[in-house]
Parts: sequence; C-alpha cells; structure tokens
Amino acid sequence: MAACRRRTATQAEPVACRVSSPTVELTQALIQAASPSGAERPAADVLIAAFESYGFDEAYLDDAGNAIGVLQGRTDGPTVMMNGHIDTVPTGDPDLWPHPPLSGALADGRVWGRGASDMKGSLAAMTVAAAGLKGRHAGQLIVSGVVQEEVGGLGARHLAATLPYDVVILGEPSKLRFKTGHRGRVEVHVRFPGAIAHAARPELGRNALTKASRFVTALDALTLPEREGFGVSTATPTQLVTYPQGGANVVPGEATLTVDYRNVPGDSMDDVLARLAALDPDAEVTVLNEEGVSESGQVRMDYPRMAPAYETPPGEMLDRSRRVVRQTLHDLDVPWHEDVWWFMTDAPHLASTGAPVLGFGPGEEEVAHTTRESVKVDALEAAARVYGAWAHDLLGG
Repeated sequence: MAACRRRTATQAEPVACRVSSPTVELTQALIQAASPSGAERPAADVLIAAFESYGFDEAYLDDAGNAIGVLQGRTDGPTVMMNGHIDTVPTGDPDLWPHPPLSGALADGRVWGRGASDMKGSLAAMTVAAAGLKGRHAGQLIVSGVVQEEVGGLGARHLAATLPYDVVILGEPSKLRFKTGHRGRVEVHVRFPGAIAHAARPELGRNALTKASRFVTALDALTLPEREGFGVSTATPTQLVTYPQGGANVVPGEATLTVDYRNVPGDSMDDVLARLAALDPDAEVTVLNEEGVSESGQVRMDYPRMAPAYETPPGEMLDRSRRVVRQTLHDLDVPWHEDVWWFMTDAPHLASTGAPVLGFGPGEEEVAHTTRESVKVDALEAAARVYGAWAHDLLGG
C-alpha cells in the first residue's frame, strides 16, 4: 500500500492518498457502476469481469440477474457461499455529498460513494479473498452478488431456490463485528372506515382520521415482545393517507395508516396482525403482497411485504466460524464484538434452504443510505483477510 503524498507549500489542499490494492480498486469500480434496485446490470458486469480476471471456474449471471462466481475445490467437500447485494438505494442530491456519489473517490483513508458501505466494499473483499484460495481448498466456494435486496429480496429468494449451498457468509455492514441475526419486518396497512361529510357539519359524517389518530395513540402505549440480544419489537407509524384527497374542507371517509413493525424472534406475523387488530375491531389490518420482477423480466415472484426475524442456529458451523473470525481479528489487532444487526438483510431468504447464515462486513451501518456513505480502506483489507481465513477453515484443503 503506497503512502499518502504530503502537502507541499504550493498546495492549498491536501492530496488524496493513492492506494494500490485490488480490494480498493474493485470497490471503486463497483461504486462507479450505478446499480439502483432493478437496474443492477452495470455493477453485475463489473463483478463478473472480476471473477473472470481472477480465474474463477465459473462466472455468470443467473436468470434473476445475480452475479455468480464459483471456485471448484481439489476434492469433494461442502459449499460455502460468500454473499452480498449489488443494488443500492438512490444517490439523492449529488451536491450534498462530500465527494461525487459515483466517483469511488479515495480520501481520508476511505473509499467514498453510494454502495461503498452497503455493500460493494464487502463484495470486493470477498472476491479478492476467494481468489487467494484458488486451488487451495476442498468443496466449492461461491461469491454471489444479488439484486433487489433493498426492495424485497428477489435476488436472494431466487438464489435460495436455484443454487445449493451449505453455509452463507453475509457481508452486510457490521464495522468488523460478528453478526448472528436481526429482527424481522412486517409492513402493516391499517384501513379505517368512516363517512364523508362537509367539514362545516362534521357531525354528519364519521371522521376516519380521528379513528387513525386514536389508533396511533394506542399503538404508542403497547407493550411489545422482547428478546435478549435483539431488544424489543417496535411498531412505527410511517405514513397516513386519507380519502378523498385534495379537499381540505371534507371529512375523510377513509384513512389508511402504514406501520413499520420490526419483530424479534418468536413474534410471528400472525401475532403482529392479531395484536394490532385488537386496537380497533372496526379497522382492517393487512399485509400487502408485492411483485418482484428481474431486470430482464425472466424472473417474477409474488411475496408479502414482510420477512421473518433471523437468528443463526447454534451448532458446529456457528462455533467454528466464531472461533476462526475471532482468531483472525486478534491477529489483526482488531477488537472482537458479537451482536445482531439493527436492520433487515437477505439472511431469512438465504436461510430458507436450512443453511446457516453468519454476518461480517467492513462497512459501517450508520453511513449506509446517507450522503456520507464510505468505507475505511483498513476495514476493507481486514475484511478480505477474515473472509479468506474463514472460507479456508470451513473448506479445508
């Protein structure tokens, strides 16, 4: 890694560091390939090209648009998949960024841009780490970059249905902490019936907005389930729409409230719906379905706007993974932390096959989806070391 050039007397601003690192360069290339959810092909192409340049045995796009790279081992063995998503949220106003959001700028010891933390940096580190194991492992090692994680998980759902694997290393941002799960999410829609009337004679109608406000007050007073390590379930009202719209002098005859419910393990979707329905027997409480469609249109899926909580099951895979990650971090002089993510990931979809999912990533959760999104260069390099040691331990060779 080259040192930063010092500022000279004639320079008004410091010169950004120039870092020679395959992990950094691939992170930059992925950031520069815009890939909002549903239009991920540019970043997928970059990842496929990286697989090919590193000599992966297979490098291809599946029907959903996921980028898949496969390294075959010298002998039979388990299949380890290192996974991340290539889609990002929108960049927003570029003027609000300290560096252009698709530049992959290198400054202050960080790579900047949309997806740096969430989670193109992880995919770059995984790809470089996997390449370092070529010819030195048993079984099969897969690196997968999936689509549409931010909008329902089409890519991961398709992957789970079509590609066999025994364990998943998920690179969502974690600040180099070992992650073993997260709360789930249920998007609940609560419809309140009323009766339209002129606002000058409100007694002639039934105000659906009043009913919604009482519901929100009752929601705030609910005691929700708690789970050690995961905290408490939360129910957050996020949107309220009244009908008819456009008339400020009309008593609304209907209102629909959206509640973002984050459920701890053991707090099921049925429990959630029953709990909220009890707050107003006249309200209609539902979870809507959405249709996921791949960029090519080859894959279509219908699924409810929810995902269960996830907790890595106890067992040999968890114990072994915890041991090797902890030891590698110790060797790198990085403190050990183990906890759960506070946001949703593709883990429940990937784990639907029965394979355990374990998390570790170089990104920082707090800067994901913001105009400050970036990832530390040192964290990228540390993650690549951890991924390589982890995969090698699980696969042997």
